[in-house]
Amino acid sequence: MTYVRGALLIGLCAFARPMHGQVQWIESKAPNYTVFYQAGFESDLAFTRRWMDNAERVMKEKYGVTAQGYLMSVYLYPEPADDITLTQSGQNVCCTSRNGRGVGTLKLLSRSAAVWKSGHFKSSLGLPKEGDDYHAKVLMSEYIPIGHYAVQDARPNGGWKYYDAPNWFVQGLQEYDAIMYTTDSNRVATSRRLVDWAKAHKTAYSCCAPGIRMTDDYNGGATFMAFLAAVFGEGIHARLLRSPAATFDAALATETGLTPAALFARLQQWLEALP
Repeated sequence: MTYVRGALLIGLCAFARPMHGQVQWIESKAPNYTVFYQAGFESDLAFTRRWMDNAERVMKEKYGVTAQGYLMSVYLYPEPADDITLTQSGQNVCCTSRNGRGVGTLKLLSRSAAVWKSGHFKSSLGLPKEGDDYHAKVLMSEYIPIGHYAVQDARPNGGWKYYDAPNWFVQGLQEYDAIMYTTDSNRVATSRRLVDWAKAHKTAYSCCAPGIRMTDDYNGGATFMAFLAAVFGEGIHARLLRSPAATFDAALATETGLTPAALFARLQQWLEALP
């Protein structure tokens, strides 16, 4: 998944209007997002709204925020186009201020796109990409950053900026939330594959110049988020985002009470003890 902060505005005023040449998009509005889809993909609309709404529930229950400060246009592509491919099947472009809200775009390769059925595509964890579990995970990982932004928006005294954190935190937290807060299969089977990956890639982590580093921002980052939740409680993710510390490294040290070297040693112990 790719996340871009920038000025990409797409109007929300027309119904079934042409975009990208003569393509007709049908519009389905919700309070904080609008889904644009094409005729014949109505089941994908229902699927998308289900998991977008689930992401908003996670924003409220895990992070104590809502998506009301944002308005996202969600495009379900029936085939690869623009930047959307089988490899990069989702993209979040957010956000530009408009009428007091952050306005952005999510682009997704629709779960019913014929190209998914053209081969047995696997994720980096070796799991199939064509099923509902994978697409629910992609939807969550693309939309949940809005909740992460909203936590930082609510801080009274500034603090570190989301995209100033290491990419393993940004991508890892999104991936962790997508695994743990979507389908039962993701919570069980995908998280098990993540554990297996972590056990096989203990050397993916290093320290400490200047802080903890890893060679895989997605799986490595998600594993690190699982480690933080297991050792310091699930709430540490929100506490890190809320921290008024000037840098992410300072927030991590404050919330864990450990230096980078001590935290890295704790991570190694945790990895060694994985079942």
